[in-house]
Amino acid sequence: MSLRSILDLKKGERSCIAGVQGTGSIRQRLLDMGLMPRQSIELTRIAPGGAPLWIQIGSSHLALRREEAALVLLSDGELASGKA
Repeated sequence: MSLRSILDLKKGERSCIAGVQGTGSIRQRLLDMGLMPRQSIELTRIAPGGAPLWIQIGSSHLALRREEAALVLLSDGELASGKA
């Protein structure tokens, strides 16, 4: 299983969250926004210039800075069932 970050997704691509890197308040903020392991996400939009990136988790839409998106690790494994 290879890991990559949200920055590696193309618009419209889906993947499954493997984990969240970082420490302290930034990691806690990402987890509080619902970026939890085994959740499937879709990259829906990328702003001109590459930031922010808009993702969808279930029915929630989030905008992330590139620095935040780099901390969310994705797996190439199965997507979480019933999510997206």
